[in-house]
Amino acid sequence: MELSILERLQQVVEKHSSTIAFASCQKEYTYEELWRAASNVASALTKSSLKKGPMLVYGESDFYALASLLGVNITGCAYVPMDSHLPFARVKMIVEACEPSAVIVTLKDKLDEKLKALFAKYHVLYQDAFAFEGKPLVNLKSAVRDEASNYIIYTSGTTGVPKGVEVSHSNLLSFTKWMMRDFKQIAQNQVLLQAPFSFDLSIFSIYPALLSGGTLVSLSRDETTNFKYLFERLNTTEINTWISTPSFVEICLLDPSFVQEKHRKLEQFIFCGEELTVKTAKKLLEKFPKAMVWNAYGPTEATGAVTQLKVTKDLLVKYDRLPLGKAKPGVEIQIHDHETEKKLSIGERGEIVIVGDSVAKGYYRDSAKTTQAFAKVDGKWAYHTGDAGLMDETGQLFYEGRIDFQVKMNGFRIELQDIESHLAALAKVDKAVVLPQIDANNKVRALVAAVIPSIKVEDEKQFIKELRKALAEKIMDYMMPQRFVLLDEFPLNHNGKVDRKILNKIIFS
Repeated sequence: MELSILERLQQVVEKHSSTIAFASCQKEYTYEELWRAASNVASALTKSSLKKGPMLVYGESDFYALASLLGVNITGCAYVPMDSHLPFARVKMIVEACEPSAVIVTLKDKLDEKLKALFAKYHVLYQDAFAFEGKPLVNLKSAVRDEASNYIIYTSGTTGVPKGVEVSHSNLLSFTKWMMRDFKQIAQNQVLLQAPFSFDLSIFSIYPALLSGGTLVSLSRDETTNFKYLFERLNTTEINTWISTPSFVEICLLDPSFVQEKHRKLEQFIFCGEELTVKTAKKLLEKFPKAMVWNAYGPTEATGAVTQLKVTKDLLVKYDRLPLGKAKPGVEIQIHDHETEKKLSIGERGEIVIVGDSVAKGYYRDSAKTTQAFAKVDGKWAYHTGDAGLMDETGQLFYEGRIDFQVKMNGFRIELQDIESHLAALAKVDKAVVLPQIDANNKVRALVAAVIPSIKVEDEKQFIKELRKALAEKIMDYMMPQRFVLLDEFPLNHNGKVDRKILNKIIFS
């Protein structure tokens, strides 16, 4: 029987017990300390005699949260990562959608009275209840493996209710083995952990690093949101493998110190979560001529990524828009006609459909949405991405935008209708449409909300300020429109629906 992820990690711990597994700006933790902490989390959960089911981990993406994720998996349950900066309304929707068997809080001081009352409906364990000392006593007989669910990550939903993508252990193991085989392998790899655990880009860092005896170099939220702290940390930290969204590295490229001469050990960049533009890749290769740059593609529903491409200077000359690469082993990429679902030929533009062992189990406790997006294709489990694309004669996949109202901005996938539904639900709003503002590089640079007020607006600035405040309680911060435009009416098409093309011209002309 093939070893599970946790069994492989246990072997790494035995071999590299004193190696640093997790390094934050404040403290470093060895593999032995991580395994002990995960063991104690699992022990505390087991002693509570909880029913089997997803367990929510609430806090920041720090060492204690990582130990909790692993500890939950040791008990045989899936973890649901949740950041402490989420608006209460968002937290409430996710909690009620998944109904966790337990809530693990790694930052107790982050809880206000509303959160305490919400979590009190479930079995709550606080970090200070775990004894992070003693010899690790890990029993993996009941741990997650094979087709059992490994984690559930919630993404935007078109109705305003987040969707929980349920990823199996087999999905994650296939992804991790691919990352450890087909990208550059570096001894004593120092891997950047920039993405929060609730963003599936984090699995690019966590599992390949830990299963190879590497070190996770973690950036705190303060460091990712404050340029001063960010560059202080980067310039005093050794990183070999950089993993982030293109947008994050674009911020870093603004600093003169972000060059090969200052970061000699930085050997490869891996990007996913949004489109890597030729402009950004070119600038990166100019500043880091000795480093490898990888472009990867894949939605949360396909376990992180399913294609990869090594970006070279020749490719940058050849293409105006970078290919996404070729499919990983165990996966087939097909292009389908969105209306007829007929498989299209090479060079024809249609919907990207992912078939094979990376496709998630579906949306947790939502069979209707699962049926809409997932299906059997050629006898294998498949996911209809909603992304438009085409394949060339060499098997390279090209991204051609979205076929629906979903966009990616700063690495985050955002359902425009999610924001619209929350805006329309506000008492002072009659109707709302959210449009993406796309730049010359085909990247979404901003979101603009067109709003028809339900009241007479005397002070437009004050009205928009109130909208922002009310909306901030309902959505995540990265979903907030950068601009609001007040209109008396929306243009309609012949079907009586809002004509987004004409509205787009009105807003951006």
